[in-house]
Amino acid sequence: MVYTNPRLKGEKIGELYDADYFKGHGFDKSIDYVGDVDEYGKQKSDYTLNDWDADTIKSMLAGTSPPAPLPAGRGEFKLLEIGCGTGVFLAKAREHGFDCSGLELSSYAADFVRNMGIPVETKAIEEANFPDNSWDVIVMREVIEHLAHPKEALQTIYRWLKPGGVLFMATGNYDCPERKLRGSDWFYFMPEGHLYYFSNRTMTKYLQKVGFRTVRVTNQGDKLMDILRENGILEKGEAEPRNIFKRLVFHSVRSVNHFISSGMRVYAIK
Repeated sequence: MVYTNPRLKGEKIGELYDADYFKGHGFDKSIDYVGDVDEYGKQKSDYTLNDWDADTIKSMLAGTSPPAPLPAGRGEFKLLEIGCGTGVFLAKAREHGFDCSGLELSSYAADFVRNMGIPVETKAIEEANFPDNSWDVIVMREVIEHLAHPKEALQTIYRWLKPGGVLFMATGNYDCPERKLRGSDWFYFMPEGHLYYFSNRTMTKYLQKVGFRTVRVTNQGDKLMDILRENGILEKGEAEPRNIFKRLVFHSVRSVNHFISSGMRVYAIK
């Protein structure tokens, strides 16, 4: 397990996530969650990787690929995103038929989510009080590395999920070639806010110890997946292509991605 030491504690960690952080002026200059809201408004009908993630989650819930369709309107599957930021993924998931809610520490970011008509609580995981077995899906995208107590958080999430429920996470891949080549200059090393760094092995062990019966860790960053999307290999409504040629390209690119990607997409079933 790789972790930051020494590190900020308690209130000092919370103070990192102010308005500047969500505009890309905080410790992570690579993000612009406020800008993402503007882009979502301009390109609402575009097929994005958020759409593909939602389709993949649906396929896991249904046990099928391509995913079985959800009913129109508010979905039969309840989805909670922890650390939902300004809510763009939740808005996309709602378009796919999920009944969406958010949990966000920052009141500044939570206001963007509420303005989209999506309910959100401004609490940390340990402060929330959801009933056990109450969510079909829980999402944590680029969140677990920020948590001071990730194992305890995953234990809580496990309780909140219904049997057969899906946890979807995205985080950095400590074992990626870029980290090995760049060492301490790896872009994901941000000791102010990134407290833990996971490999495929450590992530799998964490989830198995918590109790998840199925764990799938894939090194799937966004750049190559975007190429698939932009060239029509990934299409809306498909976790993977139906067309045989497109499916071959899809799996070939994912195989390459697995060895070079700096990011992980993680799926776990209770």
